[in-house]
Amino acid sequence: MTQFSSNNHSPHFTWRRLLWLAIMLGAMLMYLPINHYQQGGVQLDLALDSQIPLYPPAIIVYLLGSLLFVVFPILVAIFAKPGDFEAFTIAVITAAVISCVVYLVYPTFVIRPEVTSNDFFSRAIALLYEADRSYNAAPSGHTFYSLIICFFASRWLEKLSWLWWVIATLIIFSTLFTKQHYVLDLVYGLILAVLAYDAGRLIQKRWNLKFAS
Repeated sequence: MTQFSSNNHSPHFTWRRLLWLAIMLGAMLMYLPINHYQQGGVQLDLALDSQIPLYPPAIIVYLLGSLLFVVFPILVAIFAKPGDFEAFTIAVITAAVISCVVYLVYPTFVIRPEVTSNDFFSRAIALLYEADRSYNAAPSGHTFYSLIICFFASRWLEKLSWLWWVIATLIIFSTLFTKQHYVLDLVYGLILAVLAYDAGRLIQKRWNLKFAS
């Protein structure tokens, strides 16, 4: 079993890790300008998508997922063993860069339902739709980031692997019930997550990189 830290969860934070953490988060944030300025594209909806209802309370899980994508890399930068941090960093940056290239080369979008209710969750959904345009649908970022975190966390904290899978599953399904994504967006997100995770682990094993530790 791989431990999250080599010495009782003691910190491994360095200035080099801070730099790579900034690069990693910066790569993730490339989503925003592309989402804001993107035009055109295609829908990847299936007949199944029309059967999935809008469920506004799902926005709580969706937003908590967004928070996890920022907090977890920070915790990894502080506590992960040398080599583990680099593998995670490579995986996240790989997924972020590939997804942005796909968003630009093959833009996709979703058709969202009109929000007519005025309850708290419905208003929150409406605000989400205003802040996050309907582009950059496939691959789903909430899918591949939650799965990358799940894959690594399940290795580092094996006894809690079931919890990480529950968290990832809830986040992924929240994208459907907030009508932020179609089913195929999730499928492509899953594929990208596996590829990015394998890239990080392969490079870690082959070269035992410790460029930030």
